[in-house]
Amino acid sequence: MAGKLNNWRVWAAIRVIGLMGCFLLAANTASAAILGGVNLGNLTNYLFVFTNGSQDANWQGASKGFVGNVAVNGLSADERSSGTVPYAGTIYSNAATLGAWQDIVDDNVGQAFGVTGDVARLAGLGTDLTSAFAQINALAPTAGYASVAAGSLNGLNTQNGVAETLVINVTSDFNGISTQLMITGDASDAFILRWDTDANFADGYEGQVKFQSGGGIVPLGGLTAGNFLNVAGDIGSSGGGSTPALPYPQGPRLNNGTGALITGGSDFSGGGFFTGYWLTTGSPADGDTSSLSNAIFVGGWYSSTDKFSMTSGTSGVYVAPSVQTPEPASLALWSLGALGCAVGAYRSRRSVKAAS
Repeated sequence: MAGKLNNWRVWAAIRVIGLMGCFLLAANTASAAILGGVNLGNLTNYLFVFTNGSQDANWQGASKGFVGNVAVNGLSADERSSGTVPYAGTIYSNAATLGAWQDIVDDNVGQAFGVTGDVARLAGLGTDLTSAFAQINALAPTAGYASVAAGSLNGLNTQNGVAETLVINVTSDFNGISTQLMITGDASDAFILRWDTDANFADGYEGQVKFQSGGGIVPLGGLTAGNFLNVAGDIGSSGGGSTPALPYPQGPRLNNGTGALITGGSDFSGGGFFTGYWLTTGSPADGDTSSLSNAIFVGGWYSSTDKFSMTSGTSGVYVAPSVQTPEPASLALWSLGALGCAVGAYRSRRSVKAAS
């Protein structure tokens, strides 16, 4: 009897481990992403992350629309909004309210939601952003890319069946890019672009990165926006030109820009295209970001700027990372979860077999 009781206790413990394992497996499926060796934490789960915005945090219409989750430091940011902003996703804030951005949620019933008082989330994202800047700054540039003009990126091709990471210092020709910079590569490649006129990241990222008249990076081959990681100070944009051709996302659609158009949204119609994940600080002189007109974000924008204004025509769609690796801690939890889940499933099959 004692042997059976002990046996029951062992299997009960295994079943608990199994349940915990399944939970860990599910909880870590969307774990921290590593792109080109840079641990981005949870940043790439969002379309926008704003960790400051204390001077101005203006998100307004008219717009083609936005798709993707947004996180804002509401305890710091001075939120403003006007007009109607088509939006699908969840806005997270560590403040008690969303401030003026509540209007964006209210105007998009059924496809937009708000979560307030989420202090831990915003603290974690702030740490992720600071850490990502430090990691990117410390990288050695790839041979031949220590100082290049933006225009030289057009025609870059790394498609050879080998996973590669290119670290590129873009030091000139990036204020007023009106051409499509065609870059071809494998789905496993990663491109890290540091936009800074003097390539001295210790004193901030000088120069304004401005895309206009349909200009932007266009991924080709196996690449998507999720293969590109950018750091910059100030960014700017203006309208005109045309939208890059399919499979480049054509509008604020669901499912990484390939699904249904959100209610109230419409296709992009030119502008300045910010492709990939953009980590910015604002101008190193004052922390400000220039007013954005017709800026199209395809990927994500994560910024510590104290001032930004997304005005007429500015739109965006979230794109998930193409090169994504769980961080070591998450990988360990995932492995434990998989083992525990498998053990629990095995025990369940044994129990069913014994009962039949």
